Amino acid sequence: MNWPRIITAAVLAFAVITLVLIVSDFWFDLICGCMVVLGLWEWAALKKKSLPVFLLSTIPIAALVFLGREYPDFLVTMCVFSSLVWVAIGVDLIVRKMDSFHSVINSYVMGLVLMSCTWSALVLIHSWANAGPLFVISVLLMVWAADSFAYFTGKSYGHRKLSPELSPGKTIEGVFGGIVGTIVLAWIAGFAILKLDQGQLLLWVGMGLVIAVVSVVGDLYESRLKRIAGVKDSGRILPGHGGILDRIDGMIAALPIVAAGWSLVR
Repeated sequence: MNWPRIITAAVLAFAVITLVLIVSDFWFDLICGCMVVLGLWEWAALKKKSLPVFLLSTIPIAALVFLGREYPDFLVTMCVFSSLVWVAIGVDLIVRKMDSFHSVINSYVMGLVLMSCTWSALVLIHSWANAGPLFVISVLLMVWAADSFAYFTGKSYGHRKLSPELSPGKTIEGVFGGIVGTIVLAWIAGFAILKLDQGQLLLWVGMGLVIAVVSVVGDLYESRLKRIAGVKDSGRILPGHGGILDRIDGMIAALPIVAAGWSLVR
């Protein structure tokens, strides 16, 4: 059993949930901004971008951190756009797998866009009435469940490889385990934490299914970026997990889709 991975995940989960519940809007926005910048720094390293290029690319993220919450419609637009991009990425992964080494989909500019949209999604979800922090926690728990259930199911029962070209360790059985675990957790979170009515609960469980699927897309996409760069992990900051991108790849894909979808139906 990978104890460094488990311990790191537990510590991170506790710290993140605590911060979401206790910090003010400003500090939430700033902390999320720092996380996004760390992820972008790793993306810059994967694409071998210079320090001046990275520093210039943090300017739009800084503008979002200090001004974004004042323009919720813009944040929704960012999340809708990101959702469409992830559909395109999913299709590209299925059709081309490792072929599109130099396409715009794998570019550093795309990294800046997707990381900015991740921040937009977190802040948009956090702003949902008085229950915003609980929605953030519920979505994060669902993303973590998709990853954790897939990991342990794959380790225990996985035989059929999902995409050996992109991620040799990911199995079809693990993906199904992640889907089932995420749907169950979505129901528990919607009922016990968010206290949704019956109609909303059904939609939220549907969101759980979407999260489980798109988290896999995010994982495969980041795996392709790493294989293009010729590295195993995006960084070394998290024991047992690698870098920030290795930990949040599913969130980058899932958060904007949840933010856009739930903003339209809730």
